[in-house]
Amino acid sequence: MSAPTEVAEPTSPRSPRSPGQESPLPQANLSTTILAENDSEPGEDFEDEDDSAYGSDGLSSYSASITSSIRNHVHENGLRYHAFKQDSTYYPFPNDENEQNRDDIKHAMTMMLCEGKLHYAPLGDNPQSILDLVADKYPGAAVEGVDLSAIQPNFVPPNLKFIIDDIEEEWLYPENSIDYVHMRHTAQTIKNKPQLLDCAIQAIKPGGYFEFQEILYYPSCDDGTMTDPYPVKDWIDELNKGIANLGGDNFGASKLASQMRDAGFVNVEEIVLKLPLGTWPKDKVLKRTGLYWRVNISDGLRNICSRVFTRGLGWKMEAIDVYLIEVRKSLHDASKHVYFPLYIVVGQKPEAAPE
Repeated sequence: MSAPTEVAEPTSPRSPRSPGQESPLPQANLSTTILAENDSEPGEDFEDEDDSAYGSDGLSSYSASITSSIRNHVHENGLRYHAFKQDSTYYPFPNDENEQNRDDIKHAMTMMLCEGKLHYAPLGDNPQSILDLVADKYPGAAVEGVDLSAIQPNFVPPNLKFIIDDIEEEWLYPENSIDYVHMRHTAQTIKNKPQLLDCAIQAIKPGGYFEFQEILYYPSCDDGTMTDPYPVKDWIDELNKGIANLGGDNFGASKLASQMRDAGFVNVEEIVLKLPLGTWPKDKVLKRTGLYWRVNISDGLRNICSRVFTRGLGWKMEAIDVYLIEVRKSLHDASKHVYFPLYIVVGQKPEAAPE
């Protein structure tokens, strides 16, 4: 995980707040349409922005007292995975340097799409106990990040520390001890979300918040340009089958609001943003956001597929490598005006009843 990087004055499409109905697929009725680069509006003079390299200033750290067993890794098909609780924990993605770089890209990409906001929950100016990654913004808060792998660098804000643990097991935080829990780009790997949310609502203080920021991993298109053949869509169909066979849910982002309500959270609000794939949007910020998302997927295709396709679908790595050639080419097809829904879901623990 990386520390926050502020982004100046981007704009992003946003849907109206949802009433919270569940939907297994991304909805096509998001309120803002992303204009493609070759679209024009009367009187508009659009100047293209050169696609430049991405970057992140993120820093993080972990306690030097962690044991050697937590530092161990498993190597498989040329990739490195976490070894901590590997037999009991479902997390099918690597933890190597390439994957860490992809995490940095996703952080920068999400910050741009979210207009530089780290969170949407109304935390006020002085939260005291936070679980995840807002240490720079709230220097007076004790912030803990949780990870399965001890892969964090050494320099972080003094109020931030990392815990190596599995969030799907019983939480050890005292009841009513946390002001805010933040989870991003992780929910699709959680097998038992009701159990996770039950642990969270017990640990969160009355009036505190839980926030998800999660991508729904299925492409959407508003203008009919996502026509066949489209190897990217075919790949995602296979990926989602493999994830489901392993116990995950790549459609889970659209279900989070109802799951939070079922867990007892109140004032649950859902915002859906459009995350473009590639540099087809006309808007400069969305163009750069789409570039980051394309780089993130292209650089991580083998990382994403290795365990999911071999263990979830029974493929051989040789077949995967051949299959991904056309997928990688298809990612650069700017004629497909494709985006992925990014769900921001915030829920509040009920305030304590007056005595």
